[in-house]
Amino acid sequence: MSATGYTTIYNEVLRDSTLSLDAKGLFAVIKSFVGLPDFALSKRRLGYACSDSGYLLNAAWKELKHKGYLQHYFSQSENGAFCHVYNLMQHPSAPVDFVYSPSIDRPNGDVVCISDAQRDYTNISTAILRDKTISLASKGLFALVSHLMKIPGFVLRPEGIRSFCMEKIKHFSTLWKRFKISGLLKQHRHPAGEENRWTYEYEICETPDLETPYLTNHHADGSVSTIATIGDFLEKLKKRVSHIRKNVRKKDKPRAVRRKERRQIEQQLNADALRQRFGNDLTGTVVTAVYNIKHADKLFIKGAEIAQEHRETVAQMISPENVERFLDSTTLDLSRIKNPAAYLQTALFDFLEKQCSTDASPADEAPDKPLADWEQAWLAQKAEARRRREEAIARGEYQD
Repeated sequence: MSATGYTTIYNEVLRDSTLSLDAKGLFAVIKSFVGLPDFALSKRRLGYACSDSGYLLNAAWKELKHKGYLQHYFSQSENGAFCHVYNLMQHPSAPVDFVYSPSIDRPNGDVVCISDAQRDYTNISTAILRDKTISLASKGLFALVSHLMKIPGFVLRPEGIRSFCMEKIKHFSTLWKRFKISGLLKQHRHPAGEENRWTYEYEICETPDLETPYLTNHHADGSVSTIATIGDFLEKLKKRVSHIRKNVRKKDKPRAVRRKERRQIEQQLNADALRQRFGNDLTGTVVTAVYNIKHADKLFIKGAEIAQEHRETVAQMISPENVERFLDSTTLDLSRIKNPAAYLQTALFDFLEKQCSTDASPADEAPDKPLADWEQAWLAQKAEARRRREEAIARGEYQD
């Protein structure tokens, strides 16, 4: 589909401070398709003209309807097929969202502009508006900045642009930076005559320029320096993301698996009986502690990681009787503890460890360690001395 030429965007829409940049960008995208032969408006079709997720696109779509910039009518033919048509408004009107109109004589997906004779608009590059690599917010900023730069005497500054937007400072700053990174805006910084004081000039690009730097510093001596190009910035960003991914722990188990394991633990502990005796809160904390002992990726007790083999040995001691014995023998006041599950986990693990040592049978104990050579020689000397003493006693020759 060709995207040559320019699209006229109503300035009233761009200057509406109650409309988000996403909604302004979506309005401009829809306007670029108006009058195109065989075009049928749908959110799915608009998704191919921007880089945003379906969630953001749907939010901007609803906002345009709520603000009265997009009217939605539908009808139903005799064969049961539905026909949806849209009106794109120059001025905000009362919301018209999914209203039945039996007298629609327009093709499905048809969109028309409802405007007056007032020539208050800005020409925006159609190629930019249909570029699927550019977000709706960047397209909204592109259209708004293009309009403001044509106003005589208007000094382009981020603070002044934000006065025409509904975004808060932090959100707007993020969108402004993304707008520059997209290659649609170049920033030139000049010294203002005072130390650490600068003036800024801006240059808007009709096509995304990812090769040249988005910020150029002009020094007092006439020299010029630049920050890294957008390509370098994106390369650094990729390396940072790669580094983060290497240090991210492995993916958690699916939620359904975790729920199944937790239900199994509740059945193993007879959680209903525990709730009757100890209450819901304490029982839930105990179940969480047992779950961590059995299924956590890594188990730390008193700051030390517990080996998997030892965890399995201790986990074998988990039973309704041992858990009840633990709760009966321990005075727990979890109201003053910041992390009750971790505290109870440590206390329960120590209790089960003691049960392991108490219940260990003699057959399970390790065999005696063999005697050293010097110990065997010493015992042999003692045995020889005892033998000689006994022989002397038998002959009547032994004296104390």
